[in-house]
Amino acid sequence: MTRKGKDTEWIKVFSPATIGNIGPGFDVLGLAIKGPGDTVIARRIKSGIKISEIKSPQPLSKDPNKNTAGIAARHVLDLLGVDGGIEMKIIKGLPIGSGLGSSAASAAAGAFAANYLYGGKLTRKQLILPATKAEEAVSGGFFADNTAPALLGGATLTRCCMPLDITEIGSIERLILVVVTPRIVILTREARRILPAKVPLKDFVYNMANTALITAAFAKDDYSLFARSLHDVVIEPVRAKLIKGFDAVKESAMKAGADGMTISGAGPTVFAITDNMEKARTIEEHMTITFSQFGVATDSWITTVDAKGTRLI
Repeated sequence: MTRKGKDTEWIKVFSPATIGNIGPGFDVLGLAIKGPGDTVIARRIKSGIKISEIKSPQPLSKDPNKNTAGIAARHVLDLLGVDGGIEMKIIKGLPIGSGLGSSAASAAAGAFAANYLYGGKLTRKQLILPATKAEEAVSGGFFADNTAPALLGGATLTRCCMPLDITEIGSIERLILVVVTPRIVILTREARRILPAKVPLKDFVYNMANTALITAAFAKDDYSLFARSLHDVVIEPVRAKLIKGFDAVKESAMKAGADGMTISGAGPTVFAITDNMEKARTIEEHMTITFSQFGVATDSWITTVDAKGTRLI
């Protein structure tokens, strides 16, 4: 990345929605998907971090010490050792607490913008750490299953957080995702508090095997492997209780032809998979109708893998 133009020139950076965990890969697997995302418009200033404007359907702080875009930008400038600052305008395309990596998208875009404006000296992988530190500040946990795919695109695997060890594992060309977001908010911090302290060995082994198979599926671009492995017996049963109508929605998705359905990140967003667009439309219809039967309004879309990740637009 090479910065061009004058210091006062504005740039625009887009970071996509992400699916954390991808089912059984809790805090390990993540996937960038096409569609909505967060946009950061930024320029260099003499000093400091300034968030001058936020366009969001939900209230967000302009305090750069409380906003992931501002926190990530500060970490990047510290890493670069520069004296200058950055002004940002944030356009939120992702609802807060939706399970689509909203805080991670802002963090990734903020980190990318700061790096680009000051010469692009850090690689995308090097931007994951400052973005993840920013997300930690608001989520209460240090995990890169959203920040890594948001920055790199495609599917990623986090082997270790400290030191951060991320591997890009590819994409699946045939994969079609039906994403449905109930209009409720589930904050990651709260969703982590209800997780079990202990897990039966058989459930641990089952989830580990499916996580390994998902990794192989993305590495081999093999949809059939992925369809066999989207099963989570540890986290899904617990977090499903926070999503009204989840069991019925999953049953309706499977009856409509889905090859699997689970929770995106901490929820409440859920996603189903297929490799057939006609089926995808039917699955979407059945899922949204079933949610409505429980009095839950939703937003939904049909999408595929975003292989590009955070980028200049």
